[in-house]
Amino acid sequence: MKIAFLTLLLAATSCASRKKTVAPPPAKSYEWLTSKVDIDVEGNGMTFDDLSGQLRMRRDSLLWLSVTAPMGVEVARVKISTDSVWIINRMEKNYLAEPLDSVAQHFGIPVSLPWVETLLLDNNEGIPPVENQVVLLNIFAFGNYSAKVKYSKVQLYEKTSFPLKITDKMERILLPKKR
Repeated sequence: MKIAFLTLLLAATSCASRKKTVAPPPAKSYEWLTSKVDIDVEGNGMTFDDLSGQLRMRRDSLLWLSVTAPMGVEVARVKISTDSVWIINRMEKNYLAEPLDSVAQHFGIPVSLPWVETLLLDNNEGIPPVENQVVLLNIFAFGNYSAKVKYSKVQLYEKTSFPLKITDKMERILLPKKR
């Protein structure tokens, strides 16, 4: 389940022109972001190599991440809104659906959508990733984990959907309340 929190991410050239082309500077802002991601996670004696997935974001509104194993099987799906988090763990056939303030209280850190966006984009200015950009994450709040996220096929400004299907075959898990 912790891997879903971590899993928490990218330049084309043309041969036809002899003129030197200069890539435009990265966009300072975006509303929609879609990207393929390659993810490697290490921590607490475990290693998850060669995970991949798809990241979809509507800035300051909603984040969705689907994580797949090397054989193309989805292992986890995460959806984070401004006030809630849903995590589907397909390997253990369970899910978490909690308000973000409960998650923040459980882990003792200020978990929020802007906090997660800052971690994944590696900046708090909201500058989107570029093709082949690698972001290193060291998150000790969820255990001694580190992750490397590489972005590819980054698309901005294209509206996208955020599918999340929880079936009755899955067991709901609840975070224990800290006192």
